[in-house]
Amino acid sequence: MCFEPPTLHPARWTHWASVALLAWTGLLTAPLSAAQAARAPDTVPVIVSASTEMSDSVTLDVLGSGLAQRSVTLFPQVEGEVGRVLFRTGQSVRAGQLLVQLDDRAQRLAVDLATAQLETASLLARRFESARGTGAVPEIEVEAAVAAQRNAQIELAQARQALDELKVNAPFAGVVGIAAVELGDRVSPSSAITTLDDRRNLVVEFSVPEAYLARLKLGQPVQATSPAYPDAPIAGTVREVDSRIDTTLRTVRVRATLPNTDDQLRPGMSFQIRLVLAGQRRISVPELALQFNREGPFVWAVRDGKTEAVPARVLRRSAGRVLIDSELRAGEPVVVEGVQRVRQGRAVRVVGERSDTGAP
Repeated sequence: MCFEPPTLHPARWTHWASVALLAWTGLLTAPLSAAQAARAPDTVPVIVSASTEMSDSVTLDVLGSGLAQRSVTLFPQVEGEVGRVLFRTGQSVRAGQLLVQLDDRAQRLAVDLATAQLETASLLARRFESARGTGAVPEIEVEAAVAAQRNAQIELAQARQALDELKVNAPFAGVVGIAAVELGDRVSPSSAITTLDDRRNLVVEFSVPEAYLARLKLGQPVQATSPAYPDAPIAGTVREVDSRIDTTLRTVRVRATLPNTDDQLRPGMSFQIRLVLAGQRRISVPELALQFNREGPFVWAVRDGKTEAVPARVLRRSAGRVLIDSELRAGEPVVVEGVQRVRQGRAVRVVGERSDTGAP
């Protein structure tokens, strides 16, 4: 026995199809609940981090060389034989102190001779002067006697000057180095005698990149450390900044003064110089917030629940953060995660916030 399925009337089929379509359409057009709205696909979940304000200070660590406050190499003024060496290595001497005496026996005799000639000329000039106007001595002889006296005075001064040139004196107070001559050596004006350093203060010379020239100021504090005394940093101040930039290295020479009251520092020492250069207050954001497009770097700022691209010029990076020059305001949140789906003006949901260290 066979059974056939019932056949629906075409009018009834059309009726039930319309009912199903209306029901399905109603589900799509029904209002969303609050939970459903929160999960709406037009908002993008993101994690943000607050932008902060910090000083654009730069700490430079550079190598410098020590110089004496004043330093000279001493040479004799004339040729001669070393008669006496009157100093020892490392001795502190005063300004004008005699250090080396060349043999001066011949020059002393020249001074004695010039002295005797001056006495004779002076005696004759006084006699002629006393007889002036009496007619006993012609006027021309009186004038000649006075001129001879003047010439004798000049010759004596020259002899004394030549005698003084046989001495090598300290031009300023300081510490002498190792003697380069011995008793009896024959020396000339090109023969170095010794060195003299005024090291009450030490000068350290170092170079700073050209980019930081505008931040250098006279009197700025520096900290210097010598390999000879690594546990004893020395505080000093900037005293000179060169007037020119080295065109090869693109650096500027700087000199700082270090106190040397205990006389432990020596010219020629190397120093590690730390110099803190102050800068303006700038905005800082995490490195993850920095994005790039055809116009350059930017960050996604969250303003009124929507994202806005804010241009950012990178100044420098430090410890996972970027210092930027931007119109971004301190405290504004920037997107650090979820940037792949972010667009200009896109509504976002903040689902987390990272601290400055990057930890959620």
